[in-house]
Amino acid sequence: MKREIGKEWRDADLTHLSVSQLNRTPAYWIYAYLYLRDDRKNITVGENAAVGTAVHNGLQSIVCHGQDITDQILAAQIAFDFHDANQDAAKREKYRDCIPDMIRNGIDILTEYGFTGAVDEERIETWLDGVNVPLIGFVDLLVPDTMFCEIKTKAPRKTKLLKDGTQGWAKATLPKAPEKAHVAQAAIYNYALQVTPSICYVTDHDAVMFTPFNCDELKADALAYAVEDMRQKALIRQNLLRVSTDPKVLASFTDPDWGHMYQWKIETEYLEKAKKLWKL
Repeated sequence: MKREIGKEWRDADLTHLSVSQLNRTPAYWIYAYLYLRDDRKNITVGENAAVGTAVHNGLQSIVCHGQDITDQILAAQIAFDFHDANQDAAKREKYRDCIPDMIRNGIDILTEYGFTGAVDEERIETWLDGVNVPLIGFVDLLVPDTMFCEIKTKAPRKTKLLKDGTQGWAKATLPKAPEKAHVAQAAIYNYALQVTPSICYVTDHDAVMFTPFNCDELKADALAYAVEDMRQKALIRQNLLRVSTDPKVLASFTDPDWGHMYQWKIETEYLEKAKKLWKL
């Protein structure tokens, strides 16, 4: 049921939440969504995210729209070439070469699980109990009234330099179970759509599909737990906004946790802005 957005959210000029927002720490959320706002889109992502976007778009074009696989592999490589990710020249070269096999492996498993002709980027909007703003998202692949799939990519990781001076690489590892953040996303989409969830992980050497029929993390009780976890995270943000919509004020109540394993791996310019925000 659609509801009216709460005053605390309107005062902060926020119209919705997303799973990606809720998977961030409250501190980073304050920084990105209340302090940076639209400027956060200018933060340059790394090559891992760039190759994921290229492969994701290629798979959707082939599976959902019947585009030629050879053409879409080339289009994905070109898109990757022109992506503004600029963190690592070695990854740039390596990942480009991985794109063809990642797309082929993705097509094989998505076809096997019946996603040919699926709808891509289906918009969902749902409300959680007590949260006065909707959660909005876009589903990667949807077979209406049947099943949806979220596509995730895993790229090779760098190891030490070899004796000849070239970069060493380790194969991307396929997870043995879906990752917590991805389960949260699937749980919200399942809550909104009420169809079978699945999460597909793709690498350049293999792919795996998780469904409620082969892993506990996507069974009904685990999904309900994940939805409640998302609800609690949303309520924390709602309660913060009831204190203040000023990011400087809210920063004074939160720990930025500068040592977080990935949260603050952003460009120096933006990291310095964050540190100024938390300078009391």
